[in-house]
Amino acid sequence: MKRYDVIRSAEPLPALTGRVFDPEREGFCRAVPCAPICEYPWDESGYRPRACAWMTEDDAGFNVLLAAYEPSIRASATVWNGPVWLDSCLECFLMPIEGNTRYMNVEVNAGGAALMGMGPGREGRALLPEPPEGWGLQVSRHEGGWWAVRYRISFALIEALFGAAPQHGRPMRANFYCCDESIHPHFGAWNPIAAPKPDFHRPECFGTLART
Repeated sequence: MKRYDVIRSAEPLPALTGRVFDPEREGFCRAVPCAPICEYPWDESGYRPRACAWMTEDDAGFNVLLAAYEPSIRASATVWNGPVWLDSCLECFLMPIEGNTRYMNVEVNAGGAALMGMGPGREGRALLPEPPEGWGLQVSRHEGGWWAVRYRISFALIEALFGAAPQHGRPMRANFYCCDESIHPHFGAWNPIAAPKPDFHRPECFGTLART
């Protein structure tokens, strides 16, 4: 099981709206360790884009940045809770409360359409009816290289969904994903997944997020 250290940081997430993202030129990405999305357990085509996740913590919640390097992307879904996973998509699945087996899935396509749900497994997931207040989603412009998404997962949102806020310094479980079921079918993960076919809803395969 992989481990990623979620550091406390006042370093702001890179602004993405209307600009091209390049992690090598971003102070945030140089200061904060990356969780590489490099596991492709169901690869059949050899398409394995470079992808990475970054997460930090402040007094009010978690800051999430995900990025992938792809020559071409698709973003057909345009509405909240649409089928964004069929497009070029970056995802964070987070189990924030120790002893609570429910987890949230945050999935964003390259056009900025997103969905967010929660539950203990693939079946019967409850989708949030609207985007959460203050999550500040941004998506970069794509010009044949990197594309990226960023947002906040506040402690207030976690408490509203799970009935408790994450305790200070306590570890969490999570996985980060890069996927597409259209132009370049691929299923990349940060922590390895043991399953016979593509399935990101495998909380038993989540890695550990240590909080410093």
